[in-house]
Amino acid sequence: MTLSQRLTHDIDRRIARGVVAGTAAGLLFLLANMWFAVSKGMPAAAPLYDISTIFHFAGMPEPTPENAVVGLVTHLTLSAGFGVVLAVLVAVLGSRTALLGAGVGFGVALYLVNFQILGRVAFEWFQVGPNQTFELFAHAAYGLALVPFLLGFVGAEKRTPATSSPRAAATASV
Repeated sequence: MTLSQRLTHDIDRRIARGVVAGTAAGLLFLLANMWFAVSKGMPAAAPLYDISTIFHFAGMPEPTPENAVVGLVTHLTLSAGFGVVLAVLVAVLGSRTALLGAGVGFGVALYLVNFQILGRVAFEWFQVGPNQTFELFAHAAYGLALVPFLLGFVGAEKRTPATSSPRAAATASV
């Protein structure tokens, strides 16, 4: 199969799974950030205020109920979108081990782009507000949390239609 064929094989299912994976992993990521904020004496909603600065292109977070909701919607939308990106790219991975590495690498890449590049250029609060070490590990964990949702797509183009899903594979072997 060519690279183009591999990238488009099962694309609709991978996109849908990426949305679910990104949203679920994003919620776990958000819970970790909320726990960390509380452990540092900040309100649990502090990460949501931080994220709302992305939507508003604001220099500093403004702790209002509206911004907590704006932060949540922005975070979940970005999380779902990032989940789709890895779900699309999973087609070029040849093994589950490669997917594990790609998941962690993807999370670290998100941290580098979001905090070290965009944080220095457009969102300076992300350089002074959030704890950088915690964010690096949280982003790596986000990428890792995507992996279980995408395991079924590793090597999917090599399977026959009768074994293209776990349910079909189970029925075919009976």
